[in-house]
Amino acid sequence: MRNFFRLSKNIIHLINNKLAELCGLLLLIIMVLLTIDIVTRTIGKPLPGLTTLAVLILLAVVYLGLARCEEHDEHAAVEMIPHLLPPKWRGINIMVVNVLNLIAISIFFYVSVGSFIGSYQSKESFADVIMIPIWPSKLAIAIGLFFFAIQIMIKLIESIDHFITGKKPGERTEKFD
Repeated sequence: MRNFFRLSKNIIHLINNKLAELCGLLLLIIMVLLTIDIVTRTIGKPLPGLTTLAVLILLAVVYLGLARCEEHDEHAAVEMIPHLLPPKWRGINIMVVNVLNLIAISIFFYVSVGSFIGSYQSKESFADVIMIPIWPSKLAIAIGLFFFAIQIMIKLIESIDHFITGKKPGERTEKFD
């Protein structure tokens, strides 16, 4: 079981890094699209849909990067009260927060899958001068939320392990690290 968890964690780490690299590439594409949009508008020959396309790509960037941010604890958080708790209660707090996060993100994932399927089946498009399908962005949202939920599950398992073994988060344990 330990080896399976370690292998799963390594695979998710690799996927998170590849998704982060994809986000960087998508940001470059957004910069190119917006630069082209500005230049073509300046010369009086605007290309329709570039700004809309950039916004839809930005949605993908945001959601595909969530899992890596969670993996490295890079999300914004307010942690005033947990630092005042004794270590045992701090561990319980971390587990409860991880469970609540997992429930919320699982609900969001479920809804996003339904939204993607509906968008794909109805050929939903952005109302612009040209038809730009919305379903690729909704697919990226669902994929991002899926890996975000898996990353939260990994953190939950680790927080349970740290609570049981008495190790602080970040300390190496023989079980999973």
